[in-house]
Amino acid sequence: MKTSILKIATSEGIGKELVLAYDFNAIADAEEPAGCNLLAALESLSDISAMQLRGLLFAAVVSTPKPTILECGELIRVDTIAPITTALADAYNLSIPIPPPAAAPAAPGPVLVPDAPAPEPAAGV
Repeated sequence: MKTSILKIATSEGIGKELVLAYDFNAIADAEEPAGCNLLAALESLSDISAMQLRGLLFAAVVSTPKPTILECGELIRVDTIAPITTALADAYNLSIPIPPPAAAPAAPGPVLVPDAPAPEPAAGV
């Protein structure tokens, strides 16, 4: 599982580092305590409610001990919304499997030309 690191200062000024990662089960499990649709929130991180932001942070945290949903909410302040949203987007992007590279197009082979009439002999030969 690929992870994103969120470094944030708590309201007491104490540095906190959270390891974030997403999988479908984490999102589904966090919807009940969050009380909202988190999957819909992932479609547009720039247009989400406060409950969805708090729930997405709660769902993404894989650090131990895992903070409660209320503790996640305490980390979200005016000065932390942007870095939290960026870290959540990074964690989500890292959770999407990268498709294998497409096979390179085959090198062109010989060009087959239908039978053509033989060339005319040169004049005077």
